[in-house]
Amino acid sequence: MDFLKTVPVFLKTSARERAKQIPARMALASVLALAFYANDKASWIWIWAAVAVATQIFEYVAMSAFRKDDDQDVKPVAVFAALASTAFMAVTYGGAGLLIWVTGNNVTANVAALSIAGGLLANLAAGIGSRALFYTGAAPYLTALGLMPVIMMIQGDVNGVILTGCTCVLSCLTVLSVFNRVHATRQSEQEALLEADRRVDQAQAAMADRSALAAIVSHELRTPVSAILAGASVIRAAPGAPTTQDTAELIVDASRHMVGMLNDLLDHSKMEAGAMSIEARDFDLCVFVRDAVRFWRNQAADKGLTLQAELPNEGEFWLVGDPYRLRQIVNNLLSNAIKFTPRGMIRIDVEVSPIEGGRHGVVLKVTDQGTGILPEAMARLFTPFAQGSAEVARNYGGTGLGLTVSRELARLMGGDLTVASEQGAGAVFTLMLDLPPGQHVEEGEHHETTPPPVVHRLRVLAVDDNELNRRTLALVLKPLDIELVMASDGFLALSRLEEQTFDVVVMDVNMPGMDGNEATRRLRASAGPNAGIPVIGFSAGSEADQIACQAAGMTDWLSKPLEPRKLYDALQRAADMSSA
Repeated sequence: MDFLKTVPVFLKTSARERAKQIPARMALASVLALAFYANDKASWIWIWAAVAVATQIFEYVAMSAFRKDDDQDVKPVAVFAALASTAFMAVTYGGAGLLIWVTGNNVTANVAALSIAGGLLANLAAGIGSRALFYTGAAPYLTALGLMPVIMMIQGDVNGVILTGCTCVLSCLTVLSVFNRVHATRQSEQEALLEADRRVDQAQAAMADRSALAAIVSHELRTPVSAILAGASVIRAAPGAPTTQDTAELIVDASRHMVGMLNDLLDHSKMEAGAMSIEARDFDLCVFVRDAVRFWRNQAADKGLTLQAELPNEGEFWLVGDPYRLRQIVNNLLSNAIKFTPRGMIRIDVEVSPIEGGRHGVVLKVTDQGTGILPEAMARLFTPFAQGSAEVARNYGGTGLGLTVSRELARLMGGDLTVASEQGAGAVFTLMLDLPPGQHVEEGEHHETTPPPVVHRLRVLAVDDNELNRRTLALVLKPLDIELVMASDGFLALSRLEEQTFDVVVMDVNMPGMDGNEATRRLRASAGPNAGIPVIGFSAGSEADQIACQAAGMTDWLSKPLEPRKLYDALQRAADMSSA
């Protein structure tokens, strides 16, 4: 019952308030007893006083379960006992007040009326946090007030009926109105306090997540950074040595590992901010899976594993989706399968079935023969920055973001990513998608090993406030026939652009003093010889930064870390634009 879930919260406060009122109620009982006995010498009033004391003791015991400061759940029987004690107390005092009012003289009648009014006010103060408690305690008093004009009507006192009735109605409306206003205010205050507590908990959880993130990233980045520093040191110490090729491959692999971690962190941040976008383009599902298998087959073979794929019977199957994000999910699943499978086989099974609306249901399963996933680890498998166990984190490393990002990407594409596993029997990750049919598109192959394009001799101004970035650009552009000029900030860049003629500008976006966007806007607004030349933005930001760069007047945009192939392509586009 929802009623029983909310009442105990407010009764904890009300129990303390009512406990404070016990001396006042005992004094009220004594005043009533003495006043009535002094006027009518009714001996039964002492019996009533004894009942009043017993009622106080009963309420004190019944409310004891709510006076604890802990947050333990209160049993339903305690809730009913507390409400019953409140009702019984009100009946005792309200009933006595009504009886005294009927049988006594003017003095005792006034005392009785005051006792009923006092009981209502005391109940209002104690039960202000809970409607259930207030109405349980107020009902007997309100009933007593309602019976007063009825009794007077029976006694034939017409004038008294009108006066008493108006007084009782006014009293009831006043009490109820005051309660509703104060209760609403109290509720708002409590909701504000609960919201504040919730936000504090969220902030503490966020701080814990950030601390975990900092610790994980710091630990994980040390390995590739160590490899890069070691490889670079070897090349610098022995240039031209036979190990140069192996050392270069070590640096490239370590760098890709770092880029993968940074991409996971960036994607997770985008998802938290609701800024992740999904593309819709035609792609061949069969070619996509075969490329993934070809990419991971050598790495699986190095561990003595077999990597197989079961595809639909059709030679090709064109769909509309985001192949880049889909590749990100599949690569993560295959990487984990190879990582956690010591021997045996890894399978990719792809099933495509038609569904309503002409769409296709795609089910892609990655099955490994690893050690499986413990039940307690399954609950945190898709939790950010969490590994399956401390042993997994120690032996395999990682940020714990891969599966989290993969599931969120699957859901952004209208599907889901699930897992089934038994200890010692491997795991099966199932990616389910709902995609529309696509059209056949002729796509040329693109390989990173393709040599740089032939670019006619260009005069390039590279603008970056970081010396390492400027040296990196110079190293990457060295194979091309380019005359390179450097600038360390936006002000110096504009000065160079006024003095010399260039073919293209490679502009860092985030710089102190004057950023790349502002420098580009000033360049476009100038009347100099370079006002219309191509400007390639260069930033570690997101799609939003790309839009801002275009709005500032940049003609192209590249993301950090630097990928030479993309820079070469951007320069070729700039050269084509200049010659057009």
